[in-house]
Amino acid sequence: MLLHLSIENYTLIEKLSIHFNEGFSVITGETGAGKSILLGALSLLSGQRADTSALKDKAKKSIIEATFDIENYNLVDFFNENDIDYDSQCIIRREITPQEKSRAFINDTPVSLSVMRKLGEQLMDIHTQNANLLLQNKDFQLIIIDQYANIQTQINDYQTQYKQYMVLQKDYQTLFEKNINQDKDYWSFLYKELEEANLQLGEQQKLEEELEVLSNSEEIKQELFTVYQQLQEGETNILSALYDAKNRIQHIGKYKVEIKNIAERLESQLLELKDITQEIDGEQEKINYNPQRIDSINERLNTLYNLQQKHKANNEEQLIEIQEKIAKSLQQIADSETKKNEMEKALAEMKNQLLKQATWISERRKAVIAKIEIDLKKILQQMNMPNAQIKIQLDSSNSLNQRGIDKASFLFSANLGLKMQLVEKVASGGELSRLLLAIKSLISQKNILPTIIFDEIDSGVSGEVSARMANVMKAIASYSQVIAITHSPQIAAKSKHHYLVYKETLQQKTISDIKNLSPDERIQEIAKMISNEEVTETSMDAAKQLLEN
Repeated sequence: MLLHLSIENYTLIEKLSIHFNEGFSVITGETGAGKSILLGALSLLSGQRADTSALKDKAKKSIIEATFDIENYNLVDFFNENDIDYDSQCIIRREITPQEKSRAFINDTPVSLSVMRKLGEQLMDIHTQNANLLLQNKDFQLIIIDQYANIQTQINDYQTQYKQYMVLQKDYQTLFEKNINQDKDYWSFLYKELEEANLQLGEQQKLEEELEVLSNSEEIKQELFTVYQQLQEGETNILSALYDAKNRIQHIGKYKVEIKNIAERLESQLLELKDITQEIDGEQEKINYNPQRIDSINERLNTLYNLQQKHKANNEEQLIEIQEKIAKSLQQIADSETKKNEMEKALAEMKNQLLKQATWISERRKAVIAKIEIDLKKILQQMNMPNAQIKIQLDSSNSLNQRGIDKASFLFSANLGLKMQLVEKVASGGELSRLLLAIKSLISQKNILPTIIFDEIDSGVSGEVSARMANVMKAIASYSQVIAITHSPQIAAKSKHHYLVYKETLQQKTISDIKNLSPDERIQEIAKMISNEEVTETSMDAAKQLLEN
């Protein structure tokens, strides 16, 4: 429960320190005195985002700190999980600097706002004037049922697995948004085409050279034959003439060394020329016009040229590189198919498990609905709604969401003879306030919170109804600390402790402060509330009577 609250440099509050007690407490004060400031400060300790415009002195930081008794609320695991020192008295602090920076601390350990928010939700339930809108929220209507059924642990387990399921589903859609089979067919076709081409390095150049020779074979053969005839055949062939010349030079070489050397050189040239002549003859014999071979080479080259054009390659070496890349793509697709199958299997298993959990949750919800309806009617009757009717409609499907497979609708009628309709369509402001108070009373018995704070929940109801609502709040205060911000003297009189928020002007500055009223001060304050700030003997008597009752 909330033991102590201190606020520094926050809107109209220069410095405030107040101790709170267990049971039922009220906070009263004139409009604009600063009651909403206290609520805003407490909201900051629940992880609400901060605004530097709330700084009273823009040059100084604002500090809001609260001490809670948490000994009986099983929060040790939370502190261990977040690496925070545990103590039966927990201190939560929020600091807002002029530089628009906000810092959060739990037991002097810096924490994120999300961690502060999680702890704040377990320590305080703050009901603001806009909280009635929650009844229009279908998730909130399910939360009511879940808290009454005391299955929040199972809901948390389900939601953890549901988040994992949604993450995996998103990953699956991201990875496989394209049709893998279409990609596989395309790459397989390209790879098979290249594989059947049986590409060989250097093949194209060899074929082009061979085609060049075959295409000009008649000319080449004729020229080689002519040269061969000139070198070795006929009456005046070159080799015969050179032999004769070599013999003549050799004969006279015995007379002079230089001539002998010439003869040797001629001998060497004759040997080389003889080899050339034999090669020409061999080449001439090899070359034959072959139209079938020409057709075969052209067909093969056309295959290579078409593949190069298709894949924007310059030669077979680049085609082979492309073939290797396609093979890798096919392997990746094969791996993706395996991954896809694994993810589909995992998604199916997770969905099946979630459906089992959601079905179990749905059955527990259905089991408590009738009891919720009966209990809510009883509490509403206590708040001057004797003919109120409420029905909870639960619709189930096979479609999973973050709270299972159910959708809840609260149907309501305040008077006899009127058809029940959705609560947000037929209930007035005062009726919604009473209905929400009844719900808070109901679920707080099942899931005890250390502190419940009501902000003018009595707005729009009569004095008699306020008194009845106060009885409900007083009942809640038997197992939780209840703090009600109110303008109702009937509610103020029912409380165990009464705090007054007030404004005063000091040194030409307006500041807000709060104090715990003594019994006499309390009578005076309730009398003011009864008579609109003008204390009369009648209002004093009425205040005393309210307190006695």
